[in-house]
Amino acid sequence: MIDIKLFRATAVADLFNSIEKNLEIYRSGYFENLLEDTSLFLDSSCTLEPDEWSKVICDLSNDNEVECCIGVSTGLSGVTAYLARDERLWARLTHIEFLEYARARWPIPKDKVQAVAHIKKHFFAKGARGIERDNAISRLWWMAEICKRVQGLSLNESLTAFLFQSDVRANIVERPTTSQNSALLSAVVNKLHQSYQTTDKALYGREKFRSVMKKLNIEGGIRLLEVLDKETLEGVIEKVSQ
Repeated sequence: MIDIKLFRATAVADLFNSIEKNLEIYRSGYFENLLEDTSLFLDSSCTLEPDEWSKVICDLSNDNEVECCIGVSTGLSGVTAYLARDERLWARLTHIEFLEYARARWPIPKDKVQAVAHIKKHFFAKGARGIERDNAISRLWWMAEICKRVQGLSLNESLTAFLFQSDVRANIVERPTTSQNSALLSAVVNKLHQSYQTTDKALYGREKFRSVMKKLNIEGGIRLLEVLDKETLEGVIEKVSQ
């Protein structure tokens, strides 16, 4: 196990303000020399399992999202609710342990201005959106956390259905009434899983799924979906999917 010490806020700020100066390091170098200065770090409850860390890989032909989500989720221990929202953790991981993965998954543009903006988005984690959707590592952890709450499917099955189409994923995440209610989330992802196993995967169509979510919102205006039992919710999802 590797003890993961957090960057201090000042260390994150220094890196953030030095992106342009460090562009070549982001492209092909390493930041391990930072580990030599213990004043840059704070102790935390987080540890990383090297065997799981090694599974978080991708290339231009395969983003390997499902396996990477599982690798980060199972490899990181001690991520409290507080740490999960702390940029100091995710910036440390994208700059040290997962730097190679981050630049492979999110290739840095050649243009300097675009490169700086790109690094700010995927190597740091500003605000809730930056933590949940943009940072190269925190997004994997958060997607796994969402899918862990899906009942009736393995984590692999849930992630496969959830990640298959980015617009579908966004429609779920951007609706707190769906993503934060385990029973409703489970009913939706299980229905997606069924569609994923078909030849046409019809439910993943952009307009089709948006229509489903719109109808689900209407249903939510008629009755309180959060209090419905599993069987009733499955019936609702079946109805709006027609």
